Amino acid sequence: MNILTYCEIMDGGASVFHCVAREDEGSLLVTFSGVVRVDNPARHLSEMLTDLRQILPGRAIERTVIDFTELEFCNSNGFYSIMDVIELVYATVQGPVLVRRLEEDDWQQETLPILLNLDEATVAARTSFEDVREI
Repeated sequence: MNILTYCEIMDGGASVFHCVAREDEGSLLVTFSGVVRVDNPARHLSEMLTDLRQILPGRAIERTVIDFTELEFCNSNGFYSIMDVIELVYATVQGPVLVRRLEEDDWQQETLPILLNLDEATVAARTSFEDVREI
């Protein structure tokens, strides 16, 4: 698996959030993990967004997996920053998108369909969900 780009947010000297984009045999895997509580997460994600804009158009991606199962908390500012990553992936990569989310997490069950813009028919047609139980 090849890491294409990543973002890390530090808070109080500790790493609290990661977003990693990996490629493996025609698949793009984007994972979100940790906690987003900072006021301006977009500032931290801007370099990753620039990287993705440059890297993804040249890749032969057949399918995408977006994994939220390790995202413990996301404030409203983080919600909009994650949306930027998601929108870029959908706009740049073709093919089906599998969204992994926690089965018993109200935020992920209720908010992710909004974040993914499933009201848009073309997005909904490409998207499926895998509900994962917490370990």
